[in-house]
Amino acid sequence: MTETMTLQQGIDRFYAKNETYFSVRPHSATAQKFLLRHDVAHVIFGCDTSIYGEGVVKVWTTFGSTLGFWKVISEYNEANAFQLFRMYSFNHIVKNISRFLLTIPKVIMRAKRMKKRWTWSNYEPYLNTPIQDIRKEFGITVL
Repeated sequence: MTETMTLQQGIDRFYAKNETYFSVRPHSATAQKFLLRHDVAHVIFGCDTSIYGEGVVKVWTTFGSTLGFWKVISEYNEANAFQLFRMYSFNHIVKNISRFLLTIPKVIMRAKRMKKRWTWSNYEPYLNTPIQDIRKEFGITVL
């Protein structure tokens, strides 16, 4: 991402790059809100859509956002997001899962060192803010 890319531009780029991963299944309004906020978290925390990136964004969300552990679990269940893992090949899972497991402590430490938690439900005021400025404000150091 460029130095001046805004959050909105980052979200647009994320959707363009990953359009094949987005489900056309109908979701509840709650699930749709969760999935949008989850996608914003991918951009803010610099995570891709591999098994590794999906795992890392869940850890960042749990420890570095205002959502918290139990809401992460319930929201992922509501959105049926755990079903997404079925689209990955066995080789992809094997390749990425050990890398993810080794990264968990590092992500937790970085999340704990943040200046403040990412405002999960109130990202809209940041849409026109450069991503680098958001990361600086919250103390986010991506992997």
